Amino acid sequence: MAPVAPSPADGDCQVVASEPGLYEIIRDDRLKILRIDRVAVQQVADVDRYLAVLGDVVRDARLRFNRVRVLADLRNSPIRTQEAAERLRLGNLALYRTGDRVALIVESSLLKMQLRRTLVEYQNIFLSPNAAETWLTALD
Repeated sequence: MAPVAPSPADGDCQVVASEPGLYEIIRDDRLKILRIDRVAVQQVADVDRYLAVLGDVVRDARLRFNRVRVLADLRNSPIRTQEAAERLRLGNLALYRTGDRVALIVESSLLKMQLRRTLVEYQNIFLSPNAAETWLTALD
């Protein structure tokens, strides 16, 4: 699967955090969104490091854009242990708030249905990167 992030060479996009093989976070200043790609954190220690970095990136985005919009491509994400998945879920709940939007791109309708039960008000799940970006950037 091709990543949804534009080339970092694009003047409006900047890689703001990455850990090779685990994740890459790009700030898209034109669309005022964060693009998260290659989220491969599986171990609790990886999740904790990722959430610490993501927390700093989210705080910066909130200061820059007044609200946070995230496009997270989970299509190539590995299966996580239940403990790591729960830690990631709770960490994300602590980072985002009402008014933010988080679009999750998944690779199958089955996974989309499974994740639906854990959604909160500011999240939505998509199979299409274009549909995810459209929802994310739509006016409230």
